[in-house]
Amino acid sequence: MLFEKIKLYKKTILITGLFLIAASFTWLLISNSLPGCYGKISTIGASVCHQIPSHSFSAGSVQFPVCARCAGLYLGSFIGLVYAFISGKKKGIPKKGYLILLAILFILWSGDGVNSFVSDFINEPFLYQTNNLTRLITGYGMGLVMSTALATLFNITVWDNGEKDALLKHVNQIFGYAAICVIISYLLFAKQAVLLQIAGHITIFTVLTIISFLYSIFWIITFRKENQFSQWKHLIMFLLAGYATAIGQILLLVSLRSKIL
Repeated sequence: MLFEKIKLYKKTILITGLFLIAASFTWLLISNSLPGCYGKISTIGASVCHQIPSHSFSAGSVQFPVCARCAGLYLGSFIGLVYAFISGKKKGIPKKGYLILLAILFILWSGDGVNSFVSDFINEPFLYQTNNLTRLITGYGMGLVMSTALATLFNITVWDNGEKDALLKHVNQIFGYAAICVIISYLLFAKQAVLLQIAGHITIFTVLTIISFLYSIFWIITFRKENQFSQWKHLIMFLLAGYATAIGQILLLVSLRSKIL
């Protein structure tokens, strides 16, 4: 009984310490960001994206916090992660056909990125003329890859009661994902400042979620706690550690970029 109380006391101290670290890093990031709420998310966007104006959506003076390719990646990931969350603790690997599809989407995303980079470097089209539509579409493809891989890895690593089903197992899921992406694309190309700002906030929320979850997985593996959790509340310590590490990384990258520029 005494041992359990001591263990609980230590855990409480550790969680409190992680919370204070996360809060301190968040305050530092806010304090060293551009003014205004949208300025804050633009600063976070700068830690993961080049934010080249010609490669980004804009409406008047409002520029999207990440480029079109990253917009597709993170908005697509948001769709996939929301679906994964409501689908339960599925940790199965998709069948071969879906794995091939994900591999093709990854190749298209990386290929379009290389083509865009080379085209900008030589100041003329390399393989073809890249534009914000191709960037957005290939970004959506990578968003499906990212969300499927991250959610599956998270479920495999964390839960002791995960389900054997795969997240991707019906073709209707692909069509549904594509339909939502079409709707989002229409809103982005509408050039409405309010819509861009809403989508921008969702995008940066997804950036923080992805990086935090990746670091949470890292800390769980580091401390050899795999497959020892059955409820989200049991993950508080590792989620806090993941978030604190993510904010620390963003702070470092923002600082480095400001010095370079």
